[in-house]
Amino acid sequence: MFKVCIIGCGMIAESAHLPAYRRFSDDYTIAAVFDVSGERAESFAKKNGIPNWYTDADRMLEEEKPDVVSICVPNKFHKEYTLKALVHGANVLCEKPLAVTYRDACEMFDLAKEKGKLLMACQSMRFTPDRLAAKKYIDTQDIGDVYYAEFSRIRRRGIPYWGTFHMKDISLGGAMCDIGVHMIDAVVWLMGCPDVVSANAVMGQNHKCELGDAVSSGILTGNISNRRAFDPDEMDVEDFAAGSIKLKNGAVINFKTAWAANLPECTEIRISGKNAGIILPEGKVLVGNSPETVLEAKKLPYDSPFAGHICIIENLKNVLCGKEAPFVTSQETKTVAVILEMLYLSASEGREVCFKEITDRA
Repeated sequence: MFKVCIIGCGMIAESAHLPAYRRFSDDYTIAAVFDVSGERAESFAKKNGIPNWYTDADRMLEEEKPDVVSICVPNKFHKEYTLKALVHGANVLCEKPLAVTYRDACEMFDLAKEKGKLLMACQSMRFTPDRLAAKKYIDTQDIGDVYYAEFSRIRRRGIPYWGTFHMKDISLGGAMCDIGVHMIDAVVWLMGCPDVVSANAVMGQNHKCELGDAVSSGILTGNISNRRAFDPDEMDVEDFAAGSIKLKNGAVINFKTAWAANLPECTEIRISGKNAGIILPEGKVLVGNSPETVLEAKKLPYDSPFAGHICIIENLKNVLCGKEAPFVTSQETKTVAVILEMLYLSASEGREVCFKEITDRA
């Protein structure tokens, strides 16, 4: 039985992490929650039958001595609370993006290694039937050297109008940090974590007053009744980003992602190898002049809008029990972090940014 504490009592904690841990009630027990807001922490704990709540994270970690800590706070605070949890001897599952700079990602994983603890980024969107089927195909079939990939993640109107997603000081970025990171991670994972050489990006803010409905803005379920009112004048992050990532083997990844754009809604990945290409989410496989085939995609075992969180928390317990390897590796997460850093620096300075430039600064 692994003792769990949750840091941050917002929507993702209540809608995703909490029910995922409770799916495995023979393996996890949720002992306490922390939030900087005492009212929010107390309400969360009482509503969900959690014994203890805190407004002092160090005190919670010292008194509860958890085996596992879920980090569910805004991006700015991921590093701070991850390091706290690791110092207190806990394994950590941190919401995405774990970090938006290579230096921060390395510091977090170095401490985890020093403490002998598991640190895993909650890249839950790998767990979709089409992506799992594609990964199996890539790992078992010879698609040849991949020379091109692209991804598109477009919401026609889906700027988050709740929380602090739209504030750079808290979220560290906009659409790229929120939904684009899932696509970067998926492509890095599908391609076997290739070495990155450089990146180019343009980012802009074009539709900050055009919010859309709740579902398109990322609200699937959960308690957001205490959300702060959206003020468009506070929005200082990108709602659109596009660019390319060059790889050491000569391949290139092109992308576009948006909270709001006058384009069709889409979540697409295309990968072209010398022997075969894959198109997702359709699961199409294209080989030469042969008729296209469709991958067999198995339904996930969990019927939930947050099924990916359930799968990753199942993997977490199996890793801690010595039954599986981490589904999301440290090298993959560091690669995602350095790509994010290169893209944001490229967009801010209007130039191509090299991997070596980032690593030399780290």
